[in-house]
Amino acid sequence: MKKIFLMMILILCSSFVFAEGTESAEKADVPKFFKSFTQCGYVFDEGLSYAQLTRIEVMEDRSNFVRENMMAGAYFTVQTVDLSFFDLICTVSAYYPFYQAFNGMKQKTKNLFNYAVDTYFGTVITYDRLNYIILNFSLGMHYMYQLTDEYHMNYIGIGGTIGIDFPISKCWTITENNFFSYDNPNLGTNKKVQVFDASYQFHINLGVRFSKKTQNAYSYIK
Repeated sequence: MKKIFLMMILILCSSFVFAEGTESAEKADVPKFFKSFTQCGYVFDEGLSYAQLTRIEVMEDRSNFVRENMMAGAYFTVQTVDLSFFDLICTVSAYYPFYQAFNGMKQKTKNLFNYAVDTYFGTVITYDRLNYIILNFSLGMHYMYQLTDEYHMNYIGIGGTIGIDFPISKCWTITENNFFSYDNPNLGTNKKVQVFDASYQFHINLGVRFSKKTQNAYSYIK
């Protein structure tokens, strides 16, 4: 998994390279994959989010221990527009757990102030040839901090999104994103107390975007 993390970091860091090369680079016919971040546009969307988190302990002599958390909250996303080849996306979310279960059985929460903060940074490719339905595909790095009844949990892993944009008008867009990640939950001292063999998450984000600078070429309302 460390090799996968290193490969993803190298891919994401390469996206910060400026595309405006020197005259000598132009003569060498070097392809310009990226525009300068000062030249590209940015769009922002925010809304409500639902997250389902699963942690698994593999047991040898009985069925596995499965812990689940259902959480509700809000998210905020910033995305670049018109970077060559692919754009970048960054999402920050905050959650409050409203349901937790152990092997399918509901558990009572001991601490009423449990919460989670989630971050995602990755590359995104947009498919807009359908005009009135815009598809977004993303792959990147995921990190979450979660306060549970027992521990301070830290998750880091690889995530991806599949999203749909609905252009309501020139400036307004309804966004829906489905996020999935596979994480390492054994960071810090938790791995000395209780080791989890697997952890994965699923998020659904439903929000809205308003932008005067980056308008929709096609929209339901003219």
